[in-house]
Amino acid sequence: MNIKLLTTIFAAIAVTFTACKNKKRTQSAETISVTHELGTTQVPVQPQKVVVFDAGTLETLDELNIPVAGIPKDYVAKHLEKYKNDTNVQDAGSIIQPNLELVDDIKPDLVVISAVTSSAYERLSKIAPTVYLGVRNDNYKQSVIDNLNTIGDIFRVKEKTDQKVAEIERKIGEAIKTITASPKKIMILMYNAGAFSTFGNNSRYGFVFTDLKAVPADDNKQTGIHGTIVSSEYISRVNPDILYIIDRNEIMLGQKTNKSEIENALIQKTNAFKTNRIIHVDPNVWYLSGGGTYSLNRMIDDILKGYE
Repeated sequence: MNIKLLTTIFAAIAVTFTACKNKKRTQSAETISVTHELGTTQVPVQPQKVVVFDAGTLETLDELNIPVAGIPKDYVAKHLEKYKNDTNVQDAGSIIQPNLELVDDIKPDLVVISAVTSSAYERLSKIAPTVYLGVRNDNYKQSVIDNLNTIGDIFRVKEKTDQKVAEIERKIGEAIKTITASPKKIMILMYNAGAFSTFGNNSRYGFVFTDLKAVPADDNKQTGIHGTIVSSEYISRVNPDILYIIDRNEIMLGQKTNKSEIENALIQKTNAFKTNRIIHVDPNVWYLSGGGTYSLNRMIDDILKGYE
């Protein structure tokens, strides 16, 4: 009787263990189909190990308190430096060129990329499910919203991401009212090693014109991510009412450019200088990041400073 009883007990334990094990496998095997610019990817729901090559996505995950397992640690925006210094967050290589060996060592459940790393999509997809969550220059606001919705679906935080979408819509709506009430014309400039580049309607900062409805000082419609190189003479001749300056040297050289070097004698002839409407924006947000909830909000705030 004792032997039969023990056999029955062990059999019950084995069935229970197997059921729990199978249940755990079923949960971890749950996936969601994510369609993105580079294809359609089956992504595990609530992935535990996430490698993020897109700063905008990292911003959003940070605000949602969703941990990450790895990031590229070569260039990290100041507002995201805690990830660079966190030993629990592993280095995944360069922001431009992922280190496939390092990524593979992390054993991620999900890899998130954007335009800069899009060429590595196929190779990263062989390591783990990989999705593209970049932003489109011709539809910036909607891209940010679409990415938020995707993150909400993957991580099962739709209530939180819906709230963030509503906040973005509200903030942009209020910004449009302020901007369209003014006749001022603006110019966005990047300063890099003594040279200026300007950015138009179809550029990486085109959303300022298309989504926020700011009026450009010139008719620059270039689409490149590096902008169109222009001279100080050109800027003076176009004569913007508001100037937004992105100092790339601060990121690449680790130090801010002397303000007098940027605001030279010709720049001082513009209405922007004369009315104290030259806004030096944070390149950590404007150059290194972008596309995330944090950076979008900061960028809108920066633009509105010119209209105060």
